[in-house]
Amino acid sequence: MDIDVIDEMDIDEDLNFRDESSNVSSFNNGNFRTKMAAGSFYIPQSSKAPLGEDAHFICIEEETIGVADGVGGWAKKGVDSGEYSRQLVKNAELSIHKQKDQWYKIDPMKVLNEAYFNTKCKGSSTACILTLTCDIVHAVNVGDSGFVVIRDGVIVYKSEIQQKRFNYPFQLGNGVKLDDPNVAQEIKVTVRTGDVIVMATDGLFDNVHGSELEILVRDGLVDLSELGTFPKMLAQKIAEYALQNSKSTWINTPFAEESNKARKHHRGGKRDDITVIVAHILPR
Repeated sequence: MDIDVIDEMDIDEDLNFRDESSNVSSFNNGNFRTKMAAGSFYIPQSSKAPLGEDAHFICIEEETIGVADGVGGWAKKGVDSGEYSRQLVKNAELSIHKQKDQWYKIDPMKVLNEAYFNTKCKGSSTACILTLTCDIVHAVNVGDSGFVVIRDGVIVYKSEIQQKRFNYPFQLGNGVKLDDPNVAQEIKVTVRTGDVIVMATDGLFDNVHGSELEILVRDGLVDLSELGTFPKMLAQKIAEYALQNSKSTWINTPFAEESNKARKHHRGGKRDDITVIVAHILPR
């Protein structure tokens, strides 16, 4: 049965569970000048749904990372809103490993296409997939997940939000009114040693301004740079800061700003699942 596109919905349950499982990976892609170390941190919105609606992956050997965010409105139709994002991520990883076996370079658009066509369950999801090849970040993005590149403490690139109207993101899914990978934005950005990539679902970007994220990364580079788990620790620090903001009923978050522009008159943060992946660009 076809299901219309669904707006994202908030759930007001208190959070008392945190999933701290994460990977820290040092990648190797031949004789290129740079490599990535990456780590992740995930905070589900509610302890009653510990898997949440977000999903993510870090593929170590293939230097590829990705996030997906299931659209919460499906829960009103009795559908697990996170099942689609989890299957999409699983199928993306399978595609990445298959590409690695066939040729060296990973094509994120091909990954997104294969993951989409192999995901058959009900639901819908945003998605962002990124790979590093020869000092070039090649990414594809659908919806309001995304990434920033921070250099010397300043954001030098931020992926664009894809939405049809406020809080109504482009979303991959099997319904006739849902989107397919043809809507994906394809991105290529040159990176250099020392850059920090922060990839996340909208649980971060709705609650943390770019200027706040710059400070978090600058401070993290000073406080955590000697630790072998720097990407994971910084991802945790960023996610917990976003969680704090999401609970506020008064601060001026990005979500509050956009709500007011859309005449929705919202104050404070937006409660949501929060997934953060940090990738540090290092010399080879």
